[in-house]
Amino acid sequence: FKSKSSIGISHCVGAIDGILMWIHKPTASDCDMLGFGPIKFFCGRKKKYGLNMQAVCDARRRFLWVDLRYPGSTSDFFAFDQSSLKRKLEEAGFLRNGLCLFGDAAYANSPYMCAPFRSATGTKDDFNFFQSQLRINIECAFGMLVHRFGMLRKAFPNGVTISKTNSAILALCKLHNFCIDSNSANDIATADIGDSSNIMLEGGMMLPRIDRDDTAGNGWSYEDADRLHDLLDGGDHMDDHVDS
Repeated sequence: FKSKSSIGISHCVGAIDGILMWIHKPTASDCDMLGFGPIKFFCGRKKKYGLNMQAVCDARRRFLWVDLRYPGSTSDFFAFDQSSLKRKLEEAGFLRNGLCLFGDAAYANSPYMCAPFRSATGTKDDFNFFQSQLRINIECAFGMLVHRFGMLRKAFPNGVTISKTNSAILALCKLHNFCIDSNSANDIATADIGDSSNIMLEGGMMLPRIDRDDTAGNGWSYEDADRLHDLLDGGDHMDDHVDS
């Protein structure tokens, strides 16, 4: 991460964020098994049913940790707060002193988490800019994942259980890492017109540079225009958190 920081920040060991993994309304049996009612899976901010996927990536945008335990209405703060990763980070010696994750304002600052200042001005705003240079890598990782695997651009099919959905998403994350390790990180080809049409017909997301830009193939890299606005920031709230 230090090489990606214009001021040489050397404390970041991973970038963390959440993304909505889009599903159809879960069945009664899925809800009973998971212990959540169907409304809990509905993300009001994105107007979609889904799962809150928490993930940490490294500087090469490989996924180091992925968690899909909570439904789509869950805040990123709560999903991380209840995670096994947080418990490990709180153990003495798990991280070397001075090292931490970089997350957005949905997370709380702590010895193992660096989050930006809210409503910042002056030097605090400057800090937020440099912090975002490293934090943005997890958004890039999500962008690469969804652009590479078109099935994530639409709701998982009806009849696929939440358990199988989780397994499929975890498998895609591992394939994403494999592609990066195989030196094909940016080898994301322009979408086939038939695939794009089917995704659109099923109510999926259009990704302009992949769907329309013939130059988006070999050498593709994440840009601001690729940001997954329909899936990101759904967990950027604290509606399910009460300070004790």
